[in-house]
Amino acid sequence: MLTTTAEKFQSLTQKRSQLFQQLDELSGEILHFKAGPDKWSIVEVIEHLVIAEEDLLQQLSANIPASTLDPASKTPDRYRMVIKVMKQDIEVDVPDKRAEPRGRLTLEELIGKWDDIRGRLPEYLTAVTDEKKDDLVYRHPFGGPLSVIEALHFIEVHFDNHMRHIDRILAQIK
Repeated sequence: MLTTTAEKFQSLTQKRSQLFQQLDELSGEILHFKAGPDKWSIVEVIEHLVIAEEDLLQQLSANIPASTLDPASKTPDRYRMVIKVMKQDIEVDVPDKRAEPRGRLTLEELIGKWDDIRGRLPEYLTAVTDEKKDDLVYRHPFGGPLSVIEALHFIEVHFDNHMRHIDRILAQIK
């Protein structure tokens, strides 16, 4: 695995472990608290993160062997906008309705699914060589096609954004 890829994956692994420690301390009532009818609970935030990483895994499995994404469709300005919006915690609609949480899985089921995804990601990340590191392997619905490093950066910024989202939910309970 490339050093930058390994570092991003390790960072994501550490952050997820910290999240799990935080979740262990919360009651079911807090995990399912919603500040309003159109607001997400902590469990729904987790479901959204799992859906996003599942999409990443599916796209990597399809595109790392031979990318089908057109380099001419790359949109760096839109990618930078996505990153900026998430870093500044600007609330936006989910750009792909398939990433909306449905609330059908328990936290334990979501964690099991996430464990499976994280267990399978290294297989694809290790296949990215220095020669292939700039290949486009993931398409964000708004940000366009991304390389593996850009995709992992997106996933990390997305994760961080939703950790702050969880903090805001918890602040509303206190």
